[in-house]
Amino acid sequence: MIPLTISIVTANNKELILGCLSSIYETTCYLDFEIYVVINNSSDNSEKAIREAYPGVNLIVNNNKLGFTHNHNMVMRKAKGKYILVLNDDTIILDGALEKMVKFMDGSPQTAILGCKILNLDRSLQWSCGKGFSHKIEYFRSGMLRTLLPFFIKDKFYFRTTEVSWVTGACLMARSYAVRTVGLFDENIVIYFEDGDWCYRMIQGGWKVVFFPHAEIIHYYGQTRKKHLARDTYVIYHSRLYFFSKHYSTITSQCIRLLTMAEVALRYLMASLTSKSTVSKEKERLELIVAYKKVLKLYLTPSSIGELINQKIS
Repeated sequence: MIPLTISIVTANNKELILGCLSSIYETTCYLDFEIYVVINNSSDNSEKAIREAYPGVNLIVNNNKLGFTHNHNMVMRKAKGKYILVLNDDTIILDGALEKMVKFMDGSPQTAILGCKILNLDRSLQWSCGKGFSHKIEYFRSGMLRTLLPFFIKDKFYFRTTEVSWVTGACLMARSYAVRTVGLFDENIVIYFEDGDWCYRMIQGGWKVVFFPHAEIIHYYGQTRKKHLARDTYVIYHSRLYFFSKHYSTITSQCIRLLTMAEVALRYLMASLTSKSTVSKEKERLELIVAYKKVLKLYLTPSSIGELINQKIS
C-alpha cells in the first residue's frame, strides 16, 4: 500500500488540470503517490496533453458525462493509497501541503477526513469548512445568515487545527479504511453536499472530521461553475434538500425547506433589482434569476426522498 492516491476529475479544463498536476509534482517531493485523472467527456484535447506531459498519471476517460460522485467513486474503487485525496482540477498545491496532511493523518488515527486551508488567488481566505453544533445550524448559517449578513459571520477557527462538521470536497483527504467501513460518496448526489453527506456519515460512524490550516492550497473558486451557472445553482439547492430529507426528520427537513425558500426568494429579489454594467454580468444575472425560479418551484412542491432521487441532475 502506498501512502496516497490522488483523485481529480476534469471536464474541458485543460489549462487548469495541467496547472494542478504541475503543482502536485513540484511541491510533493518526499511522498509516494499515485494520481488518477478522470476525463469527464471532454472535447479540449486534455487527454493527449496529460499523456504527453505526465505519462505517469492514470487516466480514466468517460465518453458520457458522469457526476462528481460517480467519477471519484470510480477512482476510490481502484485506489491503492492508505489515504485518498479528492481534489478539484482548479486548484494549486502549495509547498509541502500534501506531505503535511499525510503526516497529520498518520498521527491522528481517529481522523477519517481532513481538510486544509484554501486560499483565493489573491491569498485571501476561502470559506471551506464549518463548525456548527449540527448540520441544521451550520446550513442555516451558510445559507440564510450569510445572505442577510455576509460581513457578520466570522470563522475564527480557520486559524487552528480543530474538529469540524464538514470540509469542502475541493481538497479533502480521506482515510481508506474509514471509506471501506462507511462507504463511498452517495451517488444520488451528483455534486454539491456530497462532501457534507460524507462527513456526516463519517461522524455518525464514530470518526473525526478535522480542519488543518497548516497545509494550504489555492482554489480558483467558481471557474468551472461559471460555465453552467443556472444548472449548478439549481443542483446546489436540490442536493441540500436531498441531504436533509435523507438524514433528518420530516419536521427538520420541512423547516430547512422553508428557510431555504426565504433565502432563495431574497437572492431572487436582489438579482432582479440589481442591473449589471457588462454584457457578461447581465447574462449571469439573468441565468441566476431563471435558476432561482426553478429552485423555488422545487421547494414549493412536496417531494419524498425517492422523488428527489428520480429528479437528480445528470
